[in-house]
Amino acid sequence: MAVALSGGVDSALLTCIAFEVLGENAVAVTGISPSLSSQELDSARQLTRQVGIRHLELETHELSRAEYRENSGDRCYHCKSELFDVILQAPALEGFTAVDGTQASDQLDDRPGAIAASERGVYSPLRDFGFNKELIRNLARERNLASHDRPARPCLASRIPVGTRVDADLLRRIEVLESVLSGEGFSVYRARCEEQRLVVEIAVEELESKSDCAWRNRLDAIARQQGFKERLVDLRGYGGAGEPRLEPLVGN
Repeated sequence: MAVALSGGVDSALLTCIAFEVLGENAVAVTGISPSLSSQELDSARQLTRQVGIRHLELETHELSRAEYRENSGDRCYHCKSELFDVILQAPALEGFTAVDGTQASDQLDDRPGAIAASERGVYSPLRDFGFNKELIRNLARERNLASHDRPARPCLASRIPVGTRVDADLLRRIEVLESVLSGEGFSVYRARCEEQRLVVEIAVEELESKSDCAWRNRLDAIARQQGFKERLVDLRGYGGAGEPRLEPLVGN
C-alpha cells in the first residue's frame, strides 16, 4: 500500500495504521513541488520517522499543467491528477495500491481532487469506513502522533483566489509570508494572495490576543519587500462569516 502523505493529521493516521497492519509492505509517498510548504514537508518527514515507515519523496510537476496554472476552479483536480499519476507510474511502487487521506467529514462536492482519485482507482479508506475528523484526531492522539492537534494547512495554492494565475514565484511569496506568521506565534492563519494584493486571515482569538502592532509592522515590511502593494488584514478572522472587514496591516 502506498499512502499519499501530505503532512496533515488525516494522511498521518492512515500512514500509521497502514504500517501497523502491513509493516514493510506499506510506504508513505509525498509529492514535492512549489505548492508544498517546507512546514508540511517537515511534518511528513517527522511522522514517517516516528512511525518507522519507508518514505518516498517524489517530484510532481503540476505547474507544467496549463489547467492547473489557469486556476479556473478545478485546480485541485489537476493537482491530484499529477500526484496520483506520479505515484501510480513510479517503478518503485509497481504492484502497490494507492490510498489517500480523504475522510468522512470532507465535503466531496467541493473536492475535485476526489474525482481525480476515483478516476485512477485510488482508495480513501478513512472515508469508506466512516472515520470523521473527530475520530481521526482521537486515534492520532492515542498514538501520540505529533500532528494530532495541528490545524489544517492545505497546499499553498489554496491561498490564491480562483481566476488568479498560479506560478512558482507567487507560491514562494506566500510561503515567505506564512513563515513570518508562524514565527510570530500564530497557528491558524492564511496569507490570501493575488499578484500585488495580500489579505491576512488569522483565527479571531489569536488576532485579538495580540493587541500590539509590532507583528503587523514586521509582516508589512516583508510583504512590501515581496512586491505586495496592497497589504490588508481581515478583522473577521480566519473563516469569519459575513462581508470582509479589511483594514491596512499598518495605518497610513
